[in-house]
Amino acid sequence: MGVLVSEPSTEQLVFLAIRGDREAFGAIYDRLAPEVHRFLRGQRLDLDHHRLEDAVQETFLRLHRMLSSFDASRPLKPYVVGIARRVALELGRRARPSSPAGLEDEPSRGSDAPEEALRTERDRLVGAALAALEDEHRALVVLRFVSELTMQDLADALSCSIPTARARLNEAALRFVQELAKRGLLPEERSP
Repeated sequence: MGVLVSEPSTEQLVFLAIRGDREAFGAIYDRLAPEVHRFLRGQRLDLDHHRLEDAVQETFLRLHRMLSSFDASRPLKPYVVGIARRVALELGRRARPSSPAGLEDEPSRGSDAPEEALRTERDRLVGAALAALEDEHRALVVLRFVSELTMQDLADALSCSIPTARARLNEAALRFVQELAKRGLLPEERSP
């Protein structure tokens, strides 16, 4: 009978990586790079594939430098996404986003179905609404609704309390709804 070997936990990997284990840091990268990539893509910073990969690498370079100060009793994912958020904000100062979070820039496959046309137009309008947000608001919307962070994880990523994270997210969501309404995707609120 063979012995089943379980994969080390993220906490164990952090402990090993802090001690200089390159394979442990590589395993951390393998586990979290897809999340960082998805978050950065969601920011739609007009980055080509190579620059997007550079941003992912920059996130993990910063993590490597900061890992020794990481509180291992906290989850690592929000910490890493928080670093990616700062990288995205720095990149956002240099470039404005062009399309919506989580949506692919794939051309239509020749389908002339009305539903496809409506979906494409809706996606374009959602992207424009997201692009109109300030960088910080856009990051919050993407962290919560694309990266699907919990409120605790969002608070950890922002290095603040849950009530503060919730207040910031509410403000960002309100601005996003306003931008959607400007584009006719949500009905304007009417006063009685």
